[in-house]
Amino acid sequence: MPDVSKAQRPVAGRREIRAFISSTFRDMQEEREELVKQIFPQLRRLCESRGVTWVEVDLRWGVPDEAKAEGKVLPLCLQEIEHCRPYFIGLLGERYGWVPEEIPESLFETQPWLREHLHQSVTALEILHGVLRNPKMAKHAFYYFRYPAYAAARKGFTDENAALHERIVHWHGLGISSIGYKHSEYTGENSW
Repeated sequence: MPDVSKAQRPVAGRREIRAFISSTFRDMQEEREELVKQIFPQLRRLCESRGVTWVEVDLRWGVPDEAKAEGKVLPLCLQEIEHCRPYFIGLLGERYGWVPEEIPESLFETQPWLREHLHQSVTALEILHGVLRNPKMAKHAFYYFRYPAYAAARKGFTDENAALHERIVHWHGLGISSIGYKHSEYTGENSW
């Protein structure tokens, strides 16, 4: 898969659907593989039959190591979400995700809302930026919640840190369904 940080941006007049995929990485590899190998090829063919280009933005393939080392992961994620608006897919399980030690000061200039959300995981910030801070996104955002029992039976699929686990409980309790966001629960065993 190409490095999305260098991918071409949408061209005016070209019909294109870009969907941002948000999840924690370590525990959602199987889900991402299922999407990339099974679901997205079907969507791509359907879109092509209608003269539309389908592009999924899955940053697990496109964040270069130097970007990680230079603290550019969050800016890159937020930028790609902008390029994908209004389409957003969130995969949520029992891990909270990586919390950056600091946010680049330059990012506060373009994203001042981040000052209110320090010490949040990149996944949480993606969800806030991509969807929850913009109610108009409800028609274009999709969430998939994996049943907790699936994660509990697998090493590394849950957060051992009690404080992080409480944050996960908070995300699950946000009432995404009650505020109009499309969502589905699944077992985690190819049950899309």
